[in-house]
Amino acid sequence: MKIYKALIIMIFTFMITGLSFAASSGSSPGDSSEDTGWPRVFEKNGKVLTVYQPQVDYWKDYKELGFRCAISVKSGKSKKEKFGILDIEADTVTDQAERVVALISKKREIRFPNTSESESASLVGIVNELHPPTNAITISLDRILAYIDSQNQTQQHPVEVSLDPPKIFYSSKPAILVLFMGKPELKPVEKDRTDLMFAVNTNWDVFYDTADQNYYLLNGSSWLKSGDPSSEKWDAVDKLPQGLSSLPANDNWADVQKNIPGKSDKNPPLVFVSNEPAELILTNGETSFSPIKGTKLLHVENSESVVFLNSGDGKYYILMAGRWFRAGSLEGPWSSASKDLPADFARIPDDDPSAFVKSSVPGTTDAKDAVLLASIPSTSVVKKSDPVKVDVTYSGEPKFQTIPDTKVQYATNSPNTVFIVNGSYYCCENGVWLSSSSANGPWALCSNVPKEIYSIPPTHPTHNVTYVVVQDSTPDTVTYSQTSGYSGEYVAATGVLMFGAGMILGAMIADDHDHYYYPPYPAYYSYGCGARYSYAYGGYYRAAQVSYGPYGGAGAAAKYNPYTGTYSRGAYAYGPAGSASVRQAYNPYTGARATSTRVNTAYGSAGRGAAYNPSTGTAVRGGYRSNANGSAAGFQTNKGTGAVAWDTRNSEGAVAKGRQGNVYAGKDGTVYKKDNSGSWSSNSGDGWESVDRPQPKSVKTNSTSTSPQSRAKSSTTQVNTAQAQSRQISDTSANRKSLESRQSLESQAQARQRGNQLSQRSRMERPSGGSFGGGGRRSR
Repeated sequence: MKIYKALIIMIFTFMITGLSFAASSGSSPGDSSEDTGWPRVFEKNGKVLTVYQPQVDYWKDYKELGFRCAISVKSGKSKKEKFGILDIEADTVTDQAERVVALISKKREIRFPNTSESESASLVGIVNELHPPTNAITISLDRILAYIDSQNQTQQHPVEVSLDPPKIFYSSKPAILVLFMGKPELKPVEKDRTDLMFAVNTNWDVFYDTADQNYYLLNGSSWLKSGDPSSEKWDAVDKLPQGLSSLPANDNWADVQKNIPGKSDKNPPLVFVSNEPAELILTNGETSFSPIKGTKLLHVENSESVVFLNSGDGKYYILMAGRWFRAGSLEGPWSSASKDLPADFARIPDDDPSAFVKSSVPGTTDAKDAVLLASIPSTSVVKKSDPVKVDVTYSGEPKFQTIPDTKVQYATNSPNTVFIVNGSYYCCENGVWLSSSSANGPWALCSNVPKEIYSIPPTHPTHNVTYVVVQDSTPDTVTYSQTSGYSGEYVAATGVLMFGAGMILGAMIADDHDHYYYPPYPAYYSYGCGARYSYAYGGYYRAAQVSYGPYGGAGAAAKYNPYTGTYSRGAYAYGPAGSASVRQAYNPYTGARATSTRVNTAYGSAGRGAAYNPSTGTAVRGGYRSNANGSAAGFQTNKGTGAVAWDTRNSEGAVAKGRQGNVYAGKDGTVYKKDNSGSWSSNSGDGWESVDRPQPKSVKTNSTSTSPQSRAKSSTTQVNTAQAQSRQISDTSANRKSLESRQSLESQAQARQRGNQLSQRSRMERPSGGSFGGGGRRSR
């Protein structure tokens, strides 16, 4: 099936009772399902409707949007273009992956000022004919967020995260970072085989041959060996041990087998090994710099790490997982700089290639935007009649331990997140809450999660589940909502969106003797993958590939199955081709898409999506879903019935070409226009008039004469003066109102301009196909 490049993932027909899909081919990039620009023109039978870009007043809980937009109508009977205003309250469905929002009108008012009642009724009729109320509007998410005041919007709450630096290595020569979660743990490649072992708690392919007692590391298509896995001394391999040639013939080892015997590497890379969270700075030779205009900052040009030299204090600054660290040299030692970052970082020009770092600079608009994006929830609606598909397993008998400062216990020997609260068991599995009276099930959908679970602190590895809530429950369905905290995007006390809780959790995980039973830790293991934030994708992604390992970095590569006693590992379990990992798909580890908060559940895929049928007015509330039968944009509608697809090609018109788009709907009910010189005009119905009104001249009086004639004349003059002053007061009031309107309009214009810039930036930074090319520097 082809995938939409915009809001609708697939055109589908979906019935709740039948769980059947009928999909048609997808549209191509740039079709009408995208927000390709404004204004938009609708034409029919000689009638023309122009809809200008919406101006957002509020977005309540990211579900209900209030907005205005200027419109104009031109019919064959009249040569004049009549301007009016659309005032709309709309339900919204958001596809953050494609950065587009569908606005589905539930209340619409159309006004044409300066027209007679009969003319207004005729114009309203034309609007309803060309763009019926049941037709949705698609608009870029970026254009909406540009209007939103972050201070008045529901956002992810800030939490205390660690700002301490990890171990940071530096090399100007080709190098790789081999990260183990704790000391290396070895297990046999097969249950009854002892000649060849493999490391289960690293993202690299590391094997141990019991005959020659050497460790073998696969780096790309070549091999290295060492007598000590923690050593930085690894040599090129001429001949592999026999055991590696007899790996089991299954998908678990396919990626290794295709590189046996491998290629010879005469210049092997340096190998940095760490048993704790760590990062690697690589430069291609000696450091080279590029100055940033208007600042004292110099960007290190020949490194994929985000490194700057501040000539103001002579310090190096590096950005990792949303945190800033400083040092006198690239060799360190490094210290935290997130709370006292030099002001020049906020002054980086928007057109500079390194401007993306401002999303991690406290107080900047970019940082506030990142938090807003992270706060937009995605929803999954699950039918209670669907069978629960989850394998909750333990290594031996279930073991539980109390989470400090809570009344919650969690399973310490399970790859699943299982809790005990008040004697009952709860499991959060890929964005869906389940409950049971037993640790081993059976499990059922949970519609009432105990409040105690939401007291789990950010210092605990299971804190990410606190970002999954039950949004709604009916006799037939449960709606689960999650924000980006579930994927490990935490809002720090500095107001910056950071990846994971930092070093405090790294230490806890390393000390867990059962850690090798767990899959990777995508939600909170902050370091070891070069995690970098991208506004265009609204989340963190893996910045480097080869230097951090083939399976995404920062985590164990094996998952243990207690039932079979075997391990699934590497690409087979969570590799670059996968779209999901436990506790949610997340790019720093899967190496797949750069879209955050999209999950694969036992019931199919769930994420930010939308569907709408313009002929019936039926809107899907929630995310898209797919399974073996096909794909659909959700299955809970605003009418409580089955949903069918919304094909925007049937509800949207073409973008106007060559038209002036600076037309606005004023809050006072007037239509305004801003020309290229920056001057504002209002539409009177017969044309445009400047909103700038000249100040009236003051009236001079002479009250020194005492003659009757003078007094009579003075009296007349005083009356005229009073009238003039009254007019002046009236004019001053009008001017004040005009000034207030102009200030509001300027604010609207700035928001529109910024939204347009952000929308264009997102489109340019997101390559076709939905993948992100953030490859790391190769080690040869």
